Amino acid sequence: MNDKEKIPPVKLLHYKKGDLIVKQGDYGISIYKVIKGRVQLFNESGDKEIDLDILGPGSVIGEMSFLDKALEARFFSVRALEDSDLEAWHPASLANEYEQMPYMIRFIAKQTLKRLIRMNTLTAQIADQVEESKRAEHAEPVPARRHFYRKGVILDCFYRPVDAPSRDRLDGLIKDISLSGMGLDVRTKNALKFSHQLGTKYHIETVLPSGKPIEFTAKIVSVKKDRTPGKLFLGMIFDELADGARKSLGFFLMPA
Repeated sequence: MNDKEKIPPVKLLHYKKGDLIVKQGDYGISIYKVIKGRVQLFNESGDKEIDLDILGPGSVIGEMSFLDKALEARFFSVRALEDSDLEAWHPASLANEYEQMPYMIRFIAKQTLKRLIRMNTLTAQIADQVEESKRAEHAEPVPARRHFYRKGVILDCFYRPVDAPSRDRLDGLIKDISLSGMGLDVRTKNALKFSHQLGTKYHIETVLPSGKPIEFTAKIVSVKKDRTPGKLFLGMIFDELADGARKSLGFFLMPA
């Protein structure tokens, strides 16, 4: 049996109006092309649905999982807005053609995907903030007793266990930070390489929006699933923050 015979054939799938085609958080590798009808892409945040897009014939769904093999689960849900026909492709049928594309085209595609993932993450984060603001409007006011300002951010970073060589660093995304600690968003798959248990200490490198690079050591104090499928959210406190890094961070955190 040759390689071509091993690749599953393209399947034509039929969906009725209201049928769920893809469920956010589910695992799947198929790529879909809309042949007939219209489908709706949306995120689920709590009991709310956040509309992302409406796609018609010729549109493709699932390309994020194909281009970024690190994605472990579907980032959004897809529902048929009317009776629709979709083709389902196995990624193996496209892999060879994709790898034969010029390196620069593949590089541009991956960079575009990275920005799209970040925008989707921000969309979910903004929706959560809106819901939190609504709850706060109906809550009883309490005196502020915080000693440190905490600021919501979107900062790319590299992190690795304190005893690991620098070449073993992993990608992460800092979502909030203060002079005492931070919240770090990481891929679930990262936990297969290094321990992400409570008490684990990591060396972290990032660049502040001011362009100032900082490095520090932080310890995990909480671990929970992020709202983004395939992600973990690590609550961390600083274990070691040099004076220079503390000063740079302090300037960044000063209220406007």
